[in-house]
Amino acid sequence: MQVYKGMSIVTQAPSHKVHLTSFLSPSKEYSAALFRKEATRLIAQIIKKKKIPLLVGGTGLYLRALLDGLFESAEGEASSDEALRKKFLAEQSTNGGDYLHKKLEKVDPVSARKIHANDLRRIVRALEVWHLTKKPFSEQRANRQGIRGEFHCGLFLLDRDRGELYERINRRVDQMLKKGLVQEVKQLNRKRLSMTAQMALGIREMNQYLSAQVPLEAATELLKKHTRNYAKRQLSWFRHEKEVEIIRVLPQDTAKETAKRIIQRWRQPLA
Repeated sequence: MQVYKGMSIVTQAPSHKVHLTSFLSPSKEYSAALFRKEATRLIAQIIKKKKIPLLVGGTGLYLRALLDGLFESAEGEASSDEALRKKFLAEQSTNGGDYLHKKLEKVDPVSARKIHANDLRRIVRALEVWHLTKKPFSEQRANRQGIRGEFHCGLFLLDRDRGELYERINRRVDQMLKKGLVQEVKQLNRKRLSMTAQMALGIREMNQYLSAQVPLEAATELLKKHTRNYAKRQLSWFRHEKEVEIIRVLPQDTAKETAKRIIQRWRQPLA
């Protein structure tokens, strides 16, 4: 979500210059395939300068697309069909519940077991691939290519005490409100947001307040809950990544101390 400009409070994008942040209009769609393409180009440029590229963030699918690749069509680009995606979303809107997930179970039960019934984006993607290729998304792994085999990639997961992590999330949401989260969402509502941008945590919750469905306090608590749930899914995802090294972060640890520990582990051969 941090690729989008004009959403710095919603996405908590870094204020300093970082590649692939705050550069894209929220009216534009973005994908793991686009990220992989742009990140690969930047990695080559950074290595050419004899520097080490650092990828920082929590979007597991995007990282996996870079490390291990995505399904590719014969033309070398991730196959997609916007009209088909809109058709699936319309079907879901009409039927509700777990309609699309059940549809996926019929054509690709392996993917259906791995994708949560509420993860609409990944369900639509799996259905899209099946309709375009007539092969289950779960069988496309053989077509993938990533950078993991090309470079020595160190993958580090910062792991805090769950109670501390949740408290930090709650405080961050409070800070987002003080910085003007509601006003930013109001401004975004004047634009035509892409399907990707609409999924950003904070937009749906604040819109419930702006449309008088719930008071601001309830919308804030809902955003905190959804963010905690997302963090929980992130931890689960990354713990199952190949060759991940867990860095335990204690409440008293400074960012500098944590960085030193990562560097020390980086110098050691990965298991």
